[in-house]
Amino acid sequence: MKPIAGIILLLFVFAGMSEAQIKQRSKSQVFYTGMGYKFVLFTDPEARSAYPFFDVTNQAFVKEVDGFFGMVLNEKFVFEFAPSYMFSNDYGSDDSEADGGGFYFTENGVSRYYVPTDAKMFAIPVNGRIKYFPFAKDYGSAFNLFYFGGGAGPVYISEEMNQRVYKDEGRLDYLGAAPYAEDFWTLNFEALAGIATVSKFGIGFEISYRFIPLGASSKTKPLITSIASNFNSFNMAANIIYKF
Repeated sequence: MKPIAGIILLLFVFAGMSEAQIKQRSKSQVFYTGMGYKFVLFTDPEARSAYPFFDVTNQAFVKEVDGFFGMVLNEKFVFEFAPSYMFSNDYGSDDSEADGGGFYFTENGVSRYYVPTDAKMFAIPVNGRIKYFPFAKDYGSAFNLFYFGGGAGPVYISEEMNQRVYKDEGRLDYLGAAPYAEDFWTLNFEALAGIATVSKFGIGFEISYRFIPLGASSKTKPLITSIASNFNSFNMAANIIYKF
């Protein structure tokens, strides 16, 4: 929590610089760009077991790198174009489960037990976002740094796994090994809140919740995108911002 507290403290220190910058918004159009690093916690148990927030044993976790380009519409509203790249190259299993992280998958009426030996997953959300600064005109208050908003757009998901296949979870009848892969497009939606400086070079801290439904098109192969109900996630991001 100490790094997060430090970020928030720095933002409040920069708050005194915000008045002149906010007044400038009303005189001319302002643009900004930046990038961020995000920690991702899947809320669906199947997705979280395979791609954990942090797996101490395997030191595996889901990462996301964000890029964004924004336009200040007025003192209170900002529009952003925000693509990002979310990825994990390790399969993390729940050590408390007797099955050690394998799962059943049924195809053509036949159920088999699949144990991943390695995995690769990545997703590319391409979102448009609206941010609202409710206290932007309170020039003397640090709360003018606070915003909330939402976004939506398409997301491309790709998943690959090498699987050992068994008749059941007892793993006595080994049926062979095979690679499986799937990729598809779906939609994603996000709700977000955060704080950000408005100086020439700024920093920000943001929390968000992303909704990624998984439809029937993603449930055709023995992969996590087939057995998870969604790829929804709670996210925490630190951003670096440059204003034109």
